[in-house]
Amino acid sequence: MAVLPVTLATEQTLPLDDAIQLTLLSNGADELAQNLAKWAGIEILQIADNQLKMTLSEQVSYKGNADISLLKDSFVIDINEPSTKQFVAGFMQWVSQPWQLTNIAGYVSQYIDKPSYIHGFNFASVVATEKSGDCTEYATLTTALARSLGLPARLVIGAVIMEETTDVSAFGHAWTEVFFNGEWQIIDAAMTDATSARLFYLPVSALRNEGPGFGMGLMNIVSIMPEKIIDVKNAG
Repeated sequence: MAVLPVTLATEQTLPLDDAIQLTLLSNGADELAQNLAKWAGIEILQIADNQLKMTLSEQVSYKGNADISLLKDSFVIDINEPSTKQFVAGFMQWVSQPWQLTNIAGYVSQYIDKPSYIHGFNFASVVATEKSGDCTEYATLTTALARSLGLPARLVIGAVIMEETTDVSAFGHAWTEVFFNGEWQIIDAAMTDATSARLFYLPVSALRNEGPGFGMGLMNIVSIMPEKIIDVKNAG
C-alpha cells in the first residue's frame, strides 16, 4: 500500500484529539463519500469534485448488518482449505480459554513471521502456508480466523493516519472488521507493534467480491483511494 502525503493545518500541533478534521483528495470523491457514509464516527462534506472535508473519530464502526455471507468460505477467504484449517487448529492450541478478541490479532501477528511487500493479494490458505505478506495478507488471514471462530468478518481496504510523538504519516492499508458483542470492531494484526502510535482508520470499502473476479473489485477500490490528506487538525 502506498504512502500518502499528509500535512497538518498551519496552527495545529501534536498531540491530536480523539476526533480530527481533514481534507482529502480523491478522483472518486463521489463514490468515496457514499461509502464513508456507511461508517459511524465519520462526517463528510464534499467541497469540490475531487475533495472531501471530513471529521474522523479515532473509533469508527461500520453501521451495516452482520450478513450470513460473512461467515462463509469464499474464493479469497478460503476457510475450508486444509492449510487454513491447520492454521485455525494452531490458534486453538495456542490460545488460553476463554479466548479474547485481541488474541486473534496477536496470533496472526506472530504467525506471519516473514513480513514482505513482494506479494500481490494472496488467499487465506496461501498465507497460512507461506506465513508471509503485507497488510493485505494479515487482513486476509485475520478474516479467515474470525470466520472460522464463528464471527462475521469482512476485509476492509482504506487508509490509516498514524500519529507518533513528533510526526503524522498516512498510508494505504487493509484490516479486518469483526462483528463481536453486537457491534463491528476493527482487528489489525499488521499493526500490533505500533503500540506507541495513535491510529485513525479511514475506510474506503470492504472487499465485496470475494469470488474469482475479486481483482476487479480491488481495482475499483484503488481507483477511489485518497491521494492526499491535508489540513489535519483537531475537530474541537
